[in-house]
Amino acid sequence: MRSLCLAAVAVSVVLAAGCTGTISSSSPRASGGGAQPPGMTASGGGTSGAGGGSAPAVEMPSPRLLRQLTTSEYRATVTDLLGLSAPDTTAIPPDVSVDGFTTNVTGAFVTEAHMDAYASVATALATRVLADAGSMTKVVPCTTKDAACAAKFVSSFGQRAFRRPLTTDEQARYVAFFDPSLTNGDFATGVSLALRAMLISPHFLFRSELGRDAGNGTFTLTPYEIASALSYTYWGTMPDDALFASAASGALATRVEIEKQARRLLADPRGRARVATFFSEWLEAPRAYVATKDQGTYPAVFAAPGGLPGVVDSMRAEEDAFVTNVVFDSTKKFDELFTADYTFVDDRLAAIYGLPAPGSSTPTKVALGAGARRGGLLTLGMFLMGHARTNESSPTQRGHMIRANLLCHDVPPPPPGVDATVKPGTPGKTAREQIEALTGSGTCATCHTLMNPIGYGLEGFDGTGAERTLDNGEAVDTSGVINDIDPAGPVTFNGPRELSNFVAKSADARGCLAAMVHRYTRGFLARDVDEGAVDKLRAAFVGGDLDIPELFVQIALQDSFVTRRSADTVDR
Repeated sequence: MRSLCLAAVAVSVVLAAGCTGTISSSSPRASGGGAQPPGMTASGGGTSGAGGGSAPAVEMPSPRLLRQLTTSEYRATVTDLLGLSAPDTTAIPPDVSVDGFTTNVTGAFVTEAHMDAYASVATALATRVLADAGSMTKVVPCTTKDAACAAKFVSSFGQRAFRRPLTTDEQARYVAFFDPSLTNGDFATGVSLALRAMLISPHFLFRSELGRDAGNGTFTLTPYEIASALSYTYWGTMPDDALFASAASGALATRVEIEKQARRLLADPRGRARVATFFSEWLEAPRAYVATKDQGTYPAVFAAPGGLPGVVDSMRAEEDAFVTNVVFDSTKKFDELFTADYTFVDDRLAAIYGLPAPGSSTPTKVALGAGARRGGLLTLGMFLMGHARTNESSPTQRGHMIRANLLCHDVPPPPPGVDATVKPGTPGKTAREQIEALTGSGTCATCHTLMNPIGYGLEGFDGTGAERTLDNGEAVDTSGVINDIDPAGPVTFNGPRELSNFVAKSADARGCLAAMVHRYTRGFLARDVDEGAVDKLRAAFVGGDLDIPELFVQIALQDSFVTRRSADTVDR
């Protein structure tokens, strides 16, 4: 099995390298122009740019890709595939986060550690299946334990594991694991060997977006590839029976069926959870889980039930409940994400926020009241906790996050060798004064004027997300300015509410959400020829004032969702 694992993953490395090269940082550009490739009529329409422009966007086919399952996708997939609850997948190395997102194709690499982990986890999962009667019944659809049963198992399980029917050669290859010379006549041993082999196959670990040759250097995804694209886009797991049936009938080759399935998947609880995960990664909220905090500075979060980890869990529950409420249950509009006058807290988090306890251990909707500073994404605990220092807030981190991730305005990286540590003895008592002393002049000021003045608007919250009016005994100054974004000049504001109102009304921010949804669901940052698809999505969302769920549906209705281009037509 070890050699089989090494061979399988080695194949996956070769395949992945050959495809992900089409979206490398060299930014692919179409060579020789070319006509619009065959496919469905482009959706969205409109013009390029967040608020519209002079030239219509040209949507081109996406790169052909093999997409490695992320750790969360892997865990969800084996759960659904094997019918096991809480499978232990902790041995698999964590995903590489790129700008907060774990779904980036170019950030995923198969290492020797992955090989060992996939093999050991597959063995453990196969052992659990054989010991679990319910899982065994789900995996093996027959009880005769003969050659016919082995063939039926390989065919049915293989189709679900590879998310497409097996080829004749594949069928024979996995049936061969039931040879008595390998199993000593024990049917369960054959099941175990076949399971382990399939679970380390590149056809399981990677999902194909290669398509069939449609001519002119373009490819069209097969119905089974479309089924996987839909299921992982909206659920983060393998297709269900309805998607498999639609793929088998060929219906998924049509736009009507794709839209029907996209809406069904998005409306499911798993669709709500997937959208919440997108927002969490967009905000880089998981930083809160690894943030270190000084117990002497923030005793309240350590004294809370469950300590600091418990508080962060409550903050994540707040974020998920808030986002899904706005997107699916309330107005479904972009501006409410930032202007909401409510949040969701349990008793533990209410104490940290200084709010009345709702009398619940689960996130409960509470009104924040007129004049409240808290409200909206920028004041969620996960955001504030994760973008702060060990014993202080961080206007720089918070400002950079808002500018780069929420407004899609690049901030140049710091020069090599710069020490960003705020050392004891830095002039100024408040965090704001210290940051200004370090970055307010010289070379640093060029970039920090793009970030710090935005983050100052959130200085009314400390490094754990709790409200404050004093910082080290001095009054907190929450006045700020947004430079080099509005053509009319710098935008001044005071406090989180005014900052949030600016973001809520910003066409740049709305267009940025569209671009980030494309990046998260498609697995790459669109550049050059791929920007046309993003421009169309942006124009449809901003110009059409679409609801947020409709933005997610539009992803599946783009031509580039089902059409691909050959690497031979790309200038690398």
